[in-house]
Amino acid sequence: MTRVYLFRRACMRIAVAAAILLPGCIKNPRLGKDEGRAAIVWENPGLGAAAPSPAEKETERALLAEKRQAENQGGDNLAQADALYRLAILRRQQGNLTEAEDLYRRALAIRERKQGPAHPDVAMILNNLAAVYAAQGNYDAAQPLLERSVEIRQTAYGEDHVLTAESLNNLALLYAAQGKPAAAEPLYRRAIAVLAKKDAAPLAATQGQLERVLENYAALLYDTGRDREAEAIETRARLLRATSGQPPAAGR
Repeated sequence: MTRVYLFRRACMRIAVAAAILLPGCIKNPRLGKDEGRAAIVWENPGLGAAAPSPAEKETERALLAEKRQAENQGGDNLAQADALYRLAILRRQQGNLTEAEDLYRRALAIRERKQGPAHPDVAMILNNLAAVYAAQGNYDAAQPLLERSVEIRQTAYGEDHVLTAESLNNLALLYAAQGKPAAAEPLYRRAIAVLAKKDAAPLAATQGQLERVLENYAALLYDTGRDREAEAIETRARLLRATSGQPPAAGR
């Protein structure tokens, strides 16, 4: 496999190690510790974007109204940060990265002032803002945000937590995109170790997430000429997919 093909494949997988950005998360009325998280996104979501559906237009109207209501309360408040954050997600889905960046940055500033710079909700926004920079190809801007997210989540949740694994995976993807495989590989290994342990739970809630991180790691191994190791990792991912009964994700 060529380097260009493998890099493109890794970029298109939009891999995560925990809950990913889903269309429904912007409709969630509250942002708890485990809600509304988004993984790093490597392609520009505006390329080939379809016209918004009536449901998407209604969602947009509701989010804009929520934002106005929160702003009318005056001053910084967490309701305003929530509204800005959810609208930023929608703008990123629509391909409006400039507005998404501004909304994320405003939400981030409020949460840092109200909750402190090391709060887990700050890490959540850092992941999303980094995704915007990555979609623009600005990896240098994304890197410190993802490194900070890892640090916050390790401190808040510990090293053996799925959200820490999520941030590790995102940072590994970024390092790989920057041509730093030696920096990316240990992060993938750490994320896999966490998710493999969690995947042993009765509900196997992390099985799909583990599969995606394995595939990202396999792409890195192929890219560095370690085909035999990569094939073994891909086999492990296929076995997970077979047991889950889920079809391959788009872009694989």
